[in-house]
Amino acid sequence: MNIQKLNVFITLVETRKMTDTAKLLGLSTPTVSFHVKSLEEDYDIKLFRTNAGGYRLTDGGEMLYHYAKQLSQTNSALEKSVEDYKNGEKGSIKLGASGVPAQLFMPELIHQLAERYPRIKVSLDVKTAPEIEKRLLLQELDCGLVMETGNKEADLVYEPITSDKIVLAFSKIHSFAGKTALAENDLYDQTLLVHRLSSSTGRFSKSWLQEKKLKMEMIQLDSVSTIIKMLSYGKAVALISKRLIEKEDHLSYIEFQNQDLERQIHFVYHRNLWISSPFRYFQELVLGLKEDIQ
Repeated sequence: MNIQKLNVFITLVETRKMTDTAKLLGLSTPTVSFHVKSLEEDYDIKLFRTNAGGYRLTDGGEMLYHYAKQLSQTNSALEKSVEDYKNGEKGSIKLGASGVPAQLFMPELIHQLAERYPRIKVSLDVKTAPEIEKRLLLQELDCGLVMETGNKEADLVYEPITSDKIVLAFSKIHSFAGKTALAENDLYDQTLLVHRLSSSTGRFSKSWLQEKKLKMEMIQLDSVSTIIKMLSYGKAVALISKRLIEKEDHLSYIEFQNQDLERQIHFVYHRNLWISSPFRYFQELVLGLKEDIQ
C-alpha cells in the first residue's frame, strides 16, 4: 500500500482541483495526475468522473475514499506515536545497576530522567554486576551502572564513570574505632558481613580471606543497605564500598594498601541498542557524573 498515492487521492477528492492539490502537497500537477492514474491501475477501477465542476468520485472512488481516509488517519497516528516514542513522550527505559552504583547514583539519575520525560515508564533492576551484564546481553535492559567484574563482554560497551575502593568498615562504637591500622590477628574473632558471593564485592571478600589465610565467621546478605544497618550495631565488620561508608556518619573504616581494592564503575549498554532520546539524555546525565565527582 502506497500511502503517498492515497494522500494525493484524498487531497484531490477534498479540493476537487488538480492545481490546488499540487500546491497543498508541494507537487507538480503531472505528478498528481501520475499518482491518481497509478492508483486506478493498482485497483483496476475508475476513480473520478471529470466535468466542469471539477473532480467528482465514481462509486468505486467513493468506496476507496472511505477506506483510504481511515488508512491515512491510522498512518498519521502511527507516525505520531513513533515520533513521540523517539522523543520520549511514550515508551519505556529499563535500567539496571549493581548494589553500590544503585545506591550511590540511581535515585538522583532517575529523578532527573523522570523530570525531563514524565510520560515514559522507568524501571530499575538491582542485581549483581554479572547478572546485570547478562540481562544487557539479552537486551532485556537498555543500560546499566555496574562495578567492574574483571571480565568484559564483547557485545557490550563499557564507559568508565568513576572509581571506588573497598575498605574494612565498622561502627564507631566497634572496638576498631579510632584505629588506623590492624594486625591480622585482630580479625580472627570478627564476624565479616559479605554481599552475596556472586557479587563483585562478595567474590573479592572470599579471595581476600583466602589470600590472608583468615578464617572468619561470614554472613552473606543480599542487600548493601542491610549490611550498613547491621554494622551500626557494632558487632561485625564488612568489606564494602568506601563511597557508601563516607555517607554514613555512624560508621568508620580502615583502608588497606592494596591497589587491587580499587574498582571502576562503568556505564554499560549493548552496542546494537537503538538510541532513543530518553536513553541519550540518561547517558548525558551519567557521563556528567564524571565532572561532578572530579
